[in-house]
Amino acid sequence: MNKFIIIIIFAAVLISGGVVYQIYFRAPEVAPIKATGNVVEINMTAAKNKWDPTLITVKAGDTVRLKIYNDDPYDHGFAIEVFGVNKRLFPKQETIIEFVASKKGEFVFYCSVPCGEGHFEQTGHFIVVD
Repeated sequence: MNKFIIIIIFAAVLISGGVVYQIYFRAPEVAPIKATGNVVEINMTAAKNKWDPTLITVKAGDTVRLKIYNDDPYDHGFAIEVFGVNKRLFPKQETIIEFVASKKGEFVFYCSVPCGEGHFEQTGHFIVVD
């Protein structure tokens, strides 16, 4: 039998297996939440090893646009691992980070660039509600 026919049959079985899994077997809490189209814009400041604000609450499916101003004379970073966000914040500049809040729960955001003594206290909470 021709090897290309075997490859095509294998690909068809693999793809159909994935579709069956998505429709019948995947738990709903594992599925990502679809975007609502709402854009939530939040102004933040990184200054003296702390965030302002330290608590952010958004609705599930919202597109979050963070405008973060780094007030310090050195680099910081902003990371929320569950959403795949990790961005360097350059000194005395505003950085815009945009992502969809596609999972419900409470998550920690933190400074991802070692920035001095208070680096490990530079955290906050990001809450996604229904």
